[in-house]
Amino acid sequence: MNSVAVGISVADFVLAVAFGVTGVLGLMRRLPRNRFVGIRTPVTLRSDETFAVAHVVAGPGLVGGAVILALAGVIGIGSGGGVGLAFALVGLVAALVILGAASSFGLRAAARVPDWEESCGTGGGCGSCALQGACSTPDSATPDSATTVS
Repeated sequence: MNSVAVGISVADFVLAVAFGVTGVLGLMRRLPRNRFVGIRTPVTLRSDETFAVAHVVAGPGLVGGAVILALAGVIGIGSGGGVGLAFALVGLVAALVILGAASSFGLRAAARVPDWEESCGTGGGCGSCALQGACSTPDSATPDSATTVS
């Protein structure tokens, strides 16, 4: 039995558990926003909602990548030798491509979640872009925004 194939197969198993647990927790919206596990970018860490959306969208890909990693580990250890090494490596590369694509989809979904603090919506005021500034008092009006009635 090739020790390199066994080493890569064990790495496949460890990664399968990590990505599988992250994917399942993300799909169930049970993965809390944190700086250690999951898709961690400024966009996904912006709010709890963006973190959850990213992991709900990426969850199926994360679980799929974990399944590929687990199968590659089983075949890598079961076959042994050069064939086992080839399966373990090909499975690792294929899973990393799928995991990267799933993370990209999750990041895109998180970027589409509106940031209410920066928009004119429910972050303050009257709750509508059409009414933006309508709740201000006459004392707070600037010369540019003041209208004169004749």
